Amino acid sequence: LSDKYNDFIEANRIENASERMRTLRKLIRDLPGHYYETLKFLVGHLKTIADHSEKNKMEPRNLALVFGPTLVRTSEDNMTDM
Repeated sequence: LSDKYNDFIEANRIENASERMRTLRKLIRDLPGHYYETLKFLVGHLKTIADHSEKNKMEPRNLALVFGPTLVRTSEDNMTDM
């Protein structure tokens, strides 16, 4: 999956929002089944947390700050590059 890492990074750099979303959706659909299901579950869980942000203060930005470095590591796994 390390080769897909760069595909996701490059897709996220696409300036046109429609094209970026289309490319990201395709990359996600092309994930192996077990990766797709894990991602689907995790995103659903994070959405549930964000839906209760008025109580838990974990709006999407805060979730990104907390989980981003763990979930999206550089291909070299270098914390400085993150």
